[in-house]
Amino acid sequence: MRRTFCLLSGVLTFLFATSCICAQQLTETHSPAAFKSMIDGVDNIGICVADLKKSVEFYQALGFTKAYENERGVTMVSGTAKLFIFQTRKANSALVAREFTLFQNPPGIDHISFAVENVDRLYADATAKGIVFNSEPKDQTWGARMVSLRDPDGVNLYLLKWLKK
Repeated sequence: MRRTFCLLSGVLTFLFATSCICAQQLTETHSPAAFKSMIDGVDNIGICVADLKKSVEFYQALGFTKAYENERGVTMVSGTAKLFIFQTRKANSALVAREFTLFQNPPGIDHISFAVENVDRLYADATAKGIVFNSEPKDQTWGARMVSLRDPDGVNLYLLKWLKK
């Protein structure tokens, strides 16, 4: 009986110690610090378009340049922003209608905001190249100077510069 008790006590001690080690490992590997190191940033934003040539010209008018092109699409860059623009192969695909009001839109990625050095200068340059904006640049109550527009496929874009406090 005593031998059974000692054996049972040893097994329970082993199980307790093992569960503590497993709990510690689970906590360490699923901590916010562990997740933080898994993603370094956004590599690119993929935009499916109806007319590749038209969209490339539009983004070039905003200051993007072609970095790479192949049969799948075109990678365009401006500063640290990188877009991969590719043409849909789906016939008669309908555009997703999105408003500039944010909260009235269907689920999904709503818009792309680009940080720019000078909102007003980019607005003037792009307007001179025929780009149509939703409004003129203005200071927002939440702390940025911003202007909105849509790309040829209706993707909401915001060009903004955070105001200094």
